[in-house]
Amino acid sequence: MIPVPHPASPEFEKLPPWARKLLNRPLVEIRRGLSLDYDPPTENHSVLVLTAPSGKYVDIRFASASKDKYEGIKESDAFNGYATAGLSTAWLPGGTDSCPEYDCVAHVKWEHPIDSSREYGSDGADMYLLSNGDVMEVGFLTVKGKKKMFKEYWLEGKLSSPKPSFLVAEPVDEPGGESGKGLIIRIDNYCQGILQTDAEFLAERWQVQENGEWVKDPKSSSGAERLPCEWLMAATTKAGDSLVFGGRQWRVVESDKS
Repeated sequence: MIPVPHPASPEFEKLPPWARKLLNRPLVEIRRGLSLDYDPPTENHSVLVLTAPSGKYVDIRFASASKDKYEGIKESDAFNGYATAGLSTAWLPGGTDSCPEYDCVAHVKWEHPIDSSREYGSDGADMYLLSNGDVMEVGFLTVKGKKKMFKEYWLEGKLSSPKPSFLVAEPVDEPGGESGKGLIIRIDNYCQGILQTDAEFLAERWQVQENGEWVKDPKSSSGAERLPCEWLMAATTKAGDSLVFGGRQWRVVESDKS
């Protein structure tokens, strides 16, 4: 297995075209469907994943009003859905230079130290680039004590530029400060944030509408604003900036703007 270089590095540009398309970051992914074993795909969640060039990601899956047909799929007690955040790492199998685009694959591992189910750990799957440019994710999960193959189908979110702006913010550990883990990522017109403490779990999703205004998804955590997502939406926010919000200091740790 060959580790994938950072998307901004010269080594990344040496990868075959299919690999650059499959593994380019920043990335906005929208899930189109999920299937177990050989069932046809269905979609009972609103799933959006934002991944920064470093591999840091925020994955929020808001459930629809109807019950998920697959009993055993992870859900959260904190809100109607499931969410994780952490770091993703990708590898290419050896000999990929000669693979045709529609056959090629990368293996991705997601570490999720932030997890609404509080089942912290990691998981992995193989990502296949399809001939239409979408991606099929294939892996295994346990449902009612039995291993089942799953397939998730992903398309890229619409971006305003081939090189979209991005910002990543995290809480700063300070003596006497508020405890908790969090991560906020904005990519172009999409922003998602998560904050997890011993007592609560908050998840927010924002997106720019046709009128140019940022609007928070109504399925986001309710109550007083606890995540400084709107700070990352400001045009002036850049790498290294910090903000005290809700008694907690946040810092921009990654950005296309310095």
